[in-house]
Amino acid sequence: MHLTGTPILKTKRCVLRRIVPDDYRTMYENWARFEEVCRFFPFHPIPDSEIYREKVNKWCSSYASPSYLHWVIEWNESGEVIGTINLGNVEETSEMADTAYMLSPRYWNMGIMTEVLQAVLTYAFEVAGFNRIQAEVFDGNAASARVLTKCGMQLEGIARQKYHKDGQRIDAAQYAILRKDYE
Repeated sequence: MHLTGTPILKTKRCVLRRIVPDDYRTMYENWARFEEVCRFFPFHPIPDSEIYREKVNKWCSSYASPSYLHWVIEWNESGEVIGTINLGNVEETSEMADTAYMLSPRYWNMGIMTEVLQAVLTYAFEVAGFNRIQAEVFDGNAASARVLTKCGMQLEGIARQKYHKDGQRIDAAQYAILRKDYE
């Protein structure tokens, strides 16, 4: 594998770059505080921006590791930070990582996350040398499932009652794409 940290990636409409400490306020205002964004994750919205500042500072300090791959998504037209995507839980011996993403609701249903995930998968397979990228989707998150399938990921199965949130047991669909599928 060839991991050298989080590089800048460009798509038709976005730039993917490293998070910087000053991004915390925009990240909080654009998605981290919204229930509609967090409802399909095993966590709740962040109650105030100062808590999120600490989280962002922790992420920024993680860039010292060449296997830390976490981007913010900047909208080309305005330079506004509109989302985030990562390749996390990197397992170099298995050449595998998970991906997860969040996007400001103002930018939903525009094909942005499909465009961004395609760029991340290109990096993952063509540059970094991953063999497998996987993602989980909470039951009911049809939009995210569509993004993954548009990017060539295949449903592998359902992890029944994998998560517990707000008194409910939640199934998670497992999607993945292999290098040979990508090629």
